Amino acid sequence: MRRELTLEALGQLQQIPVLQSFAQNFLKILNQTDVDVSDVVGVVAKDSALCVRILRMANSVLVSSERRIDDLDSAVQMLGLGRVRKAAQALFMLRDGKRVADGFDWRHLWIHAIATSSIAEELEKRLRGEAPPALHVAALLHDVGKIVLSTVAADEYRAILVATWQERGRLEDLERARLGVDHREAGVLFARQSGMAEMVVQAIAHHDQPEQAKSFRFEVALISLANYLSKAHGLGFSGSRIEASDGEFANLSAWKIIAERVGYMPDVEALEAEMVPFIGEVRADLREMREASER
Repeated sequence: MRRELTLEALGQLQQIPVLQSFAQNFLKILNQTDVDVSDVVGVVAKDSALCVRILRMANSVLVSSERRIDDLDSAVQMLGLGRVRKAAQALFMLRDGKRVADGFDWRHLWIHAIATSSIAEELEKRLRGEAPPALHVAALLHDVGKIVLSTVAADEYRAILVATWQERGRLEDLERARLGVDHREAGVLFARQSGMAEMVVQAIAHHDQPEQAKSFRFEVALISLANYLSKAHGLGFSGSRIEASDGEFANLSAWKIIAERVGYMPDVEALEAEMVPFIGEVRADLREMREASER
């Protein structure tokens, strides 16, 4: 009966506030393939926090160590549309994190999602080359089912999160016991109803068990590894921690999929060590994003 009620509520869910930022005029402009730099500068300039964020990114030592950039035109041109779009998405998501459902502050989940996305893209670059834009979105939304459930069953889901935090059970087990549906199933239903890309659907459904993905197995495997590292390094909080049953990073099933695609088994220990400085940069970046979102 509980499952039937949850599925009925999910079937009636058309939109959730935290995703509405993707449809705002700002991102509509940024998502145009033929957008002019002046158009981007125009919308960035209307948001003071984003303006500061873009200028800081352009002046970071990772981007430019030769000269200081004080104007948005130069900053946007240097960073490129892709990085500006991601900065805007992150800022809007963190702002909306407190307005998903009464009594929830999902900013910690979005921090985890943004970290997972950044790590997945970096792993892709190190293993195969430039990461496709779709990977960013799929990693960003891999846990969206948790927000979906908190929207359709706020009181019940709040109790589930408290129980998980107090280590009274695994999140998925508590979700199924109390709502009849776990966050993966809820996320997949919402993603399909919303017409999201199949890579996103597969990432939502199988990010903990990429070997079960029906398509985009390599991308789901990357997201699985990134999700693990994000949790291991305490980047945000997704509602669940790494447990002994999750296994060691080097032994995750994702590595077999990675090896099949790239044609060799990576030196996992060396790669994990190489990722530590990058994860430190992500942590600092997330801290700045959080501060910008509160301005």
